[in-house]
Amino acid sequence: MKSNYKIEWLTKSSSMYDFFTKKSNNFIRGGRIYEIQIINSLINKYEVSINSDFIKRSNLFHYILKNHKLSITGDICFVDPYVAGLGKFEEKRINVSIVHHIDERIFLKNLGRRIFYNNLIRNLKKMDLVVVVSKFWEQFLLKKGIKKIKIVYNSFDVKKYNFQFNEIEKFKKKYKLNNGKPNIYVGPYSIGKGVNEIIKFIDKKKYNIITTSKKSDISEIYNFYFNDDEYRLFLSSCDLVLCMSNMPEGWNRIAHESILANTPVIGSGSGGMKELLENSNQYILKNINDLNKSIERILKNKKNIAKSGFKYASQFDNYYFKNMWGNILFQLINEKQTSK
Repeated sequence: MKSNYKIEWLTKSSSMYDFFTKKSNNFIRGGRIYEIQIINSLINKYEVSINSDFIKRSNLFHYILKNHKLSITGDICFVDPYVAGLGKFEEKRINVSIVHHIDERIFLKNLGRRIFYNNLIRNLKKMDLVVVVSKFWEQFLLKKGIKKIKIVYNSFDVKKYNFQFNEIEKFKKKYKLNNGKPNIYVGPYSIGKGVNEIIKFIDKKKYNIITTSKKSDISEIYNFYFNDDEYRLFLSSCDLVLCMSNMPEGWNRIAHESILANTPVIGSGSGGMKELLENSNQYILKNINDLNKSIERILKNKKNIAKSGFKYASQFDNYYFKNMWGNILFQLINEKQTSK
């Protein structure tokens, strides 16, 4: 039996809306896929919708002036931090905001961004609950005076990362990654992921170095853009994954998925990634000059590292995720009814 409480997403993301409404099957990652997972875990018990009126289809000036609040109908609203920063939510609803990470370097660049950031922090204090994905961000927000916080870790369907040896070998052959060199994935070629620094220091002759981006013009490395199923198989085919982000990570889903695929990880440990790498016995690289020595050391012991990592990472499965969010909604509704 479905609850009488209606859940409504207030987000500017057109990609998330199109994915949810099946207008697009484009591959989405990171925070957006986390939110799609929340919807999937709740949709059997609650009526769930994404408010199309909040999708950002105009410039910022028009978006700010538009009275979005008139279109809110949900009893429980998941408020995108962008929407929260602009104050476009109703305090009489049950409001939940999810914070994956905050890069203060970006927010403090100019006066306009500072004003938005101050508004965001002030409005997060008004939420009935702020959900974060690691202890790092829990402590970060507590220091900002935000008290109602809950950690729900990134979670995955663990069974989908289990591949047979022949499947992996077939995949390597298909993409010409079977030349005897270790396959090292350095992440998507995007801002903040530290790929350029890796390319500068890594021994490019010894390894197949791989990025995953729609476009890349870096010579001497491989670049692919996989669909969801092939991406997991790709991670299983790698000998090592490097996550050398120089941005404050929320958690780092690439590192988590790699560990589930029994592939060891070397990472910078930025933001919430530090908790993931330490608890899964992976390696945190503090000095990029030691990159090649660290790679050699990890490759020699990759099976043991992968095994200990999987034990930790696999506890965050679909059951954990669904149970956590079910309990959160139950508690929020109960608090609302008690306060009436």
